[in-house]
Amino acid sequence: MYAERFATDLADNRAEQKELTAQIERLRARLEQLRTDETWLDGMQAALPGAAAPPGQRRAARTAGKAAGAGRRTAGDTRADTGSRADTGSRTADATPAGDATRAGDGTTPAATPVPKPRPARRAKARPARSRTSGTKAAPAATPLHQLIRSLMPPGEPRMVREVHADLAEAHPERGTSVQVVRNTLETLVKRGAVGKGLQQGAAMYTVPAPAASGGTDGEGPDKAAD
Repeated sequence: MYAERFATDLADNRAEQKELTAQIERLRARLEQLRTDETWLDGMQAALPGAAAPPGQRRAARTAGKAAGAGRRTAGDTRADTGSRADTGSRTADATPAGDATRAGDGTTPAATPVPKPRPARRAKARPARSRTSGTKAAPAATPLHQLIRSLMPPGEPRMVREVHADLAEAHPERGTSVQVVRNTLETLVKRGAVGKGLQQGAAMYTVPAPAASGGTDGEGPDKAAD
């Protein structure tokens, strides 16, 4: 029973395959015939006077029209560019000096116009500031503080710490020295014997020794007298 069923199914399968194969061949032949007829009909339709072109030819015509428009625009841009260059050349020729034009007419190359070199800017010379107290030139920031203080103290004139500090702040405001720093510097100068120290009404007074006068009798220096 199973052998008969399998044999029947196999025969039906092969028969259906054969039938489908025949149908495919007929459909393929029909497709080829339709394509041939389409080509012939397109040719006949295009041959008719005043007939519209087929879609394929219309697309080709539109493509050709776009290419032609692009070519016209390119030609117009080229003409405009040529005109602008000619205009620039004419302006350059108008701006050319007479001597250069004569040389150009003789066939020689015109000499390049020398471009003036920019002059270097002059640097302003910094004038040394003068002290409003002693009339001496302001010393640079690297000058030691004790030298500045001694230059601001008139010889033989007792000065208080605050007076020395005020003179220093007025003559050299860039130093920014405090009163305590000035006092410490003066005390150091006292220890070195470069400045004398004394008391007047309970206040410490500092004095730069005056130049020693010739022919002194006691032989004592001004520092000892100040003490």
